Amino acid sequence: MADPDRTAELVERMQEAGLRATGPRVAVAEALREMGGHRTADDVHAHLVRAGTRIPRASVYNVLAALTGAGICTVADIGHGPAVYELDRGWHHHFVCRVCGRVSDVDCLVGSSPCLTAGDSVGVIEQAQVIFRGVCADCQENE
Repeated sequence: MADPDRTAELVERMQEAGLRATGPRVAVAEALREMGGHRTADDVHAHLVRAGTRIPRASVYNVLAALTGAGICTVADIGHGPAVYELDRGWHHHFVCRVCGRVSDVDCLVGSSPCLTAGDSVGVIEQAQVIFRGVCADCQENE
């Protein structure tokens, strides 16, 4: 169920980023907010279809690209597989459970990008991402 205050916040973020808050853009951003976590474009499309929103799958991909370009959502770097998206909540890393596949946010202890250094010889480092892999706490309990 869409929360009018949170929808208004998403609309404001789009406008501040120079995007028109079109119906598809608001619907996709709302879907990401409602679903939480890290979702593929197909997950977002399926969520919207279940909710009765008629939107072509290609439009979902286009909207996600626009929202990512505007900094409203981000592509969560989790390694191989389909891209997963989330609403931008600031710089952080990800943990991927090798048992259940769940992706969890991990706060960056430094707090900003880049939080790793590679030396001077490669050029100017603008971003460094860490993907933690292992067994999540829930899967550890079930072993």
